[in-house]
Amino acid sequence: MAKVYKKTSGNGGVTLYLGKRDYVDHMNSVDQVDGVVKLDPTDFKDRKVFVQLACAFRYGSDDLDVMGLCFRKDIWIQHVQIYPENHKPTLTPMHETLLKKAGDNSHPFTFEIPTNLPCSVSLQPGPDDKGKACGVDFEVKTYLAKEKSNADEKIEKKDTARLVIRKVQYAPTQIGAGPKAELCKNFMMSDKPVHLEASMDKDLYFHGEAIPIKIKINNESNKTVKKFRITVDQTTDIVLYSADKYTKQVFLQEFGETVEPNGTYENTLSITLRLAENKEKRGLALDGRLKDEDTNLASTTMLRGGLEKEVLGILVSYKIKINLMVAGGGLLGGLTASDVTLELPLSLMHPKPEDDEDFEWEPPTEAEMKVIQARRERQDKISKLMGDYLLKGYKMLGDCCETCGTILLQDRQQKIYCVSCQELDSDVDKDNPALNAQAALSQVRERQLAAQSPTPSQTPVLNGGPSTQASVSVPRPEHCEGAAAGGRALLPPAAAPTPSPPAPTTSLAPARPPVIAQSPTLQPVLQEAEEAVLTKLRWATNQLQSSASLEASIQLCTLIASCASSLRSLKELNQ
Repeated sequence: MAKVYKKTSGNGGVTLYLGKRDYVDHMNSVDQVDGVVKLDPTDFKDRKVFVQLACAFRYGSDDLDVMGLCFRKDIWIQHVQIYPENHKPTLTPMHETLLKKAGDNSHPFTFEIPTNLPCSVSLQPGPDDKGKACGVDFEVKTYLAKEKSNADEKIEKKDTARLVIRKVQYAPTQIGAGPKAELCKNFMMSDKPVHLEASMDKDLYFHGEAIPIKIKINNESNKTVKKFRITVDQTTDIVLYSADKYTKQVFLQEFGETVEPNGTYENTLSITLRLAENKEKRGLALDGRLKDEDTNLASTTMLRGGLEKEVLGILVSYKIKINLMVAGGGLLGGLTASDVTLELPLSLMHPKPEDDEDFEWEPPTEAEMKVIQARRERQDKISKLMGDYLLKGYKMLGDCCETCGTILLQDRQQKIYCVSCQELDSDVDKDNPALNAQAALSQVRERQLAAQSPTPSQTPVLNGGPSTQASVSVPRPEHCEGAAAGGRALLPPAAAPTPSPPAPTTSLAPARPPVIAQSPTLQPVLQEAEEAVLTKLRWATNQLQSSASLEASIQLCTLIASCASSLRSLKELNQ
């Protein structure tokens, strides 16, 4: 889950958690609303905690609420009581994630949104309008009260936490063939008509997508088609106390092509609907918005058959009109002008997001946690160092380092200084899990292998004979592994052991392994490897003494243990 939405009441008693704010209407079902409320019952006294989900139609601003009048009508509302606990939903992966995020004393809740509720739609306010926009919205609210819904009980704002959510519809995966319409119009003083045909490729288009319209005109009359116009109208049905219908024009474009008598015209014209061209139109239906985020023209409302009379709220539809302006010739041509109008339905929606899959939360891996923790520690170091330099008179600039992205400082001599690059970065950055995700993953894999490796039941064999010391199962870094591996690679092949007579039964001392004489050419190589390992061991010891990071200290300890194991092996080879 990429984001958790959280809202805390003014008194800090209740905190509302939601995993998302867009809930999809799939026509036959709607995503259920899963959330969590964290409680601090210190000041609850005899009050209870409730959660409500309400779908409401707002038809006036809050500042118009005078003389007890309310400009908000609840279309649908549902309450659940979570404290004292009276609601135990079946836990979903979303619940489990939010419960981990919220911590102790958290209570889950679930709401089922009916399919006959409208989608979130807001009406565009005028340039001088203030306050919340009119329209249909959904709101999750948790509050403290003595009773669930008592009109006489006043609920303080400081005892309430609320989050606005949206009910949205996405375009279906299957898009059908586009609409097609034909019209034949006769005129006075003309014995033959004008034929107009218009069609589209598909029955649904996305917001911002170009809409191609194929137009055919066959003018068999004695009149001239002077020009034609394409308009798109948005029709808003507001079904509340009574059915009201409003139509707003959202697109208009004229084309100057003329079609002479007995002439034809055929072309495909492309139009695009944009909210930016309709910003000043008050009352235009828009998709529901959260706070002041950008939105778009309202999507077409999709309904299952038979629900038209059940749905309350705002229903949105679009219609394309092709209008031909036809005029006769002569002095009376203008007076005998007539229009030929053809209509096509248009569905406008959002495509379903590619990542809009069923919710499956997976906790971060151990390697990812290592990276997160190390980056946090590194950022804390940078902040501390920058604070120290600011106290010394350095100035913080508005630019960032091109290499690491850290904010740059400037001293009194106008010299640019990057704390991260010049003080924290070193030659072990490739092994730092804060800077290298592969390093974090490798570190975790090494620990898993070390934990899974079985304890050897026998002592390991070295040069054909048993060793007197058990092997330590610690992963070796590449610095030391190469030295030890190089020494082993130069060893001569082990000689076949000579069968020895059985030891007397009275002897209690174990037989010592046979000692193989070392080649004189091997001694310098082993000494050189030993010096290299000692050098790396001294470096790691010095770094460990000055390290303040837990992760870096663990890496250095692992390196020291590996170096010690390598030295032990090299000394055994020298004997």
